[in-house]
Amino acid sequence: VELAFKIGFESEASKTNCAQATFHAISTVLGIKNPQIFKSLYSLAGGGAASTYGSCGAFSGAMVAFSLFWGRTYAQWEEGKRGAESSKLADAFYKKFIDRFGTVICREIHQELFGRTFDFKNKKDREAFDNLGGHAEKCPSVVGVSSAWAVEILWNHLPGDSDLSGITSMDEVLKKNP
Repeated sequence: VELAFKIGFESEASKTNCAQATFHAISTVLGIKNPQIFKSLYSLAGGGAASTYGSCGAFSGAMVAFSLFWGRTYAQWEEGKRGAESSKLADAFYKKFIDRFGTVICREIHQELFGRTFDFKNKKDREAFDNLGGHAEKCPSVVGVSSAWAVEILWNHLPGDSDLSGITSMDEVLKKNP
């Protein structure tokens, strides 16, 4: 959990993109990286399309990690089966996010952290965000906390004593730990 916080914080502070930084921290700690998913998270930063009106990228990155591990497969989807396991974990995470920040919306989290909102499409707002510690402290802290909560929830749900190194899917974990 501490390592997830550290990796998440440092990743957001040095490379930006809250969604990718969160997913990177979670997948690094749990040993299951997925380059395609990581790449697909890019446009979710800053509330999606850098709009700040959608879900916080740190929230979105964790949601994707829950689905990577416990989400519904294509075959299950085609059969009309539901993927409740991922939703249960995501709900526990959502509650933590709401308890701490009062919202999952990027713009509203900015209001909480900075006392104001930002329009990332406006150069002056972007500069103000950076000058107020947006990528130095504020958002890295959100990413760090988000990463730590997600790892804690996932770790507590994984089969005991799982060695995740080199495993590329939860199906492999479950085969080794029925």
